[in-house]
Amino acid sequence: MLDIAATVDTVSVGQEVASLRERLVVSPASGRFCRLSPEDFHAEGEWVEPDTLLGEVISQGKRVEVRSPWRGWVMGMLALDNQPVKRGEALFWIRGC
Repeated sequence: MLDIAATVDTVSVGQEVASLRERLVVSPASGRFCRLSPEDFHAEGEWVEPDTLLGEVISQGKRVEVRSPWRGWVMGMLALDNQPVKRGEALFWIRGC
């Protein structure tokens, strides 16, 4: 799995300071993205821990698991079910804690 993170550590406006940790989970392989059933994973708004299964990529006839390397809230699924994806392409947006 590629470790790619978009991180904004500190934003300061006047006297207020906010820390944000935005992260992307990327495709581990090229192929077709397959979302999990809604019973297994709801996507937006769901809390995930490291190693939580988020989906799969079908690559050369094999299922490659997409797992979260981080703890946080899933803010969005960035790929559609059965969408062709490339290795390293963003699949999920997670707001870390």
